Amino acid sequence: MTVKWEKHFNEKTKKRLILSTIGEMMLLASQQNALSLTAGEPYDLLYPSEALKRAFEKALNGNLVSHFSYSNERTGMYSLRKWIKEWMAQEGLLPSWVTEDHIFITSGSQEGLSFLTELFLTEGQTILVESPTYPEALLTFTKEGAQFLEVPLEEDGPNIEAFRNLLAREKISFFYTIVNYQNPTGYSTCTSKKKAILELAKEHDFLIIEDDPYHHLYYDAPPEKSYLALAGDDDRVIYLGSFSKIVAPGLRTGWIIAPEEVMGQLLKLRVLSTLCLQTLHQEALFNFLTETDMPSYLNSLRHTYKQHRDAMVEGLDAYVKPLGLTFQIPKGGFFIWGRIPQIKDMHHFAKYCIVEEKVAFIPGDIFFADPSKGRDTIRFSFAKTPPELAIEGCKRLGSALKKYLNGQK
Repeated sequence: MTVKWEKHFNEKTKKRLILSTIGEMMLLASQQNALSLTAGEPYDLLYPSEALKRAFEKALNGNLVSHFSYSNERTGMYSLRKWIKEWMAQEGLLPSWVTEDHIFITSGSQEGLSFLTELFLTEGQTILVESPTYPEALLTFTKEGAQFLEVPLEEDGPNIEAFRNLLAREKISFFYTIVNYQNPTGYSTCTSKKKAILELAKEHDFLIIEDDPYHHLYYDAPPEKSYLALAGDDDRVIYLGSFSKIVAPGLRTGWIIAPEEVMGQLLKLRVLSTLCLQTLHQEALFNFLTETDMPSYLNSLRHTYKQHRDAMVEGLDAYVKPLGLTFQIPKGGFFIWGRIPQIKDMHHFAKYCIVEEKVAFIPGDIFFADPSKGRDTIRFSFAKTPPELAIEGCKRLGSALKKYLNGQK
């Protein structure tokens, strides 16, 4: 007898669990052996593999019982939390109230985002997001029954007048922002806009979730001050950090910075979900961090990613811009955001490119809470694409666009 599974799934499963379009496009690109400009993840050759191997060997030569047992440090290893606190304090990212006890280690920043959504979002409640924004965040919020307001994003951050108008219309629970070199646009929010939004947060009593995974991947000047630091003693800002973009995503290690009251609730969620995190990965990461010259290491990453970015900009300028693409050159991060006004259905064009010219990108409408927006927008990732492949990918894209616009669909 075959079970009729559909009737057993609850309404949340049936209506709110949605597959990631990014994952779908990456899978299709792999199946078609296409040159991929899709993945927002680090370049394989930049993983510090030998240093991490030594770091794991050191951890395995230590107290193995502690790694094979349940961990009592359920907010994360103290030594790692202390290192993060000192590192961020040196960079001016923290207000004075933050200690090691306000840092909560997560299985990547995605788990952190999921935990915070569970804590702060009530069914049917409204939240404010940037337009466009990270689609996996939208899926997480949707799972918990969120309603969305979208604030237009400009090169220097959200449009403040539009922000005020939205707040006048409806009360929100929190504002979710990727503050530096945003996914998908590559934009960063300037200090003056952060200060204006912090004032609005006090006036309208909402929280700010500051997601900052690309902070250290700048190619010109370092980022400006964090919302967290600018807020000072007003502890309504909760910060999400991650080692996925600068060390290795497979380590699945990120962190949350939050006030004591929130930490207590996060601990309850941890116990209900995983009981505790693995300590082996945490200790190995700590060994790597303490035995690495981090400024030099990060400079090396920035140097390589800047070369990747510059090559993709060169390719887009040569092969795609003459056909109608407009785009901004990002000052950091992994992404180039563009628009092709002649394209009315970027999903159709994306699949056409994969099949016909073996090149893949991400259609831009998935980055909007309102799916009717962004039908002519497009996101490229240069992170995993070395210069010669970036040029080739842009050449293929230009060829596909020329044929597509000529009606060869």
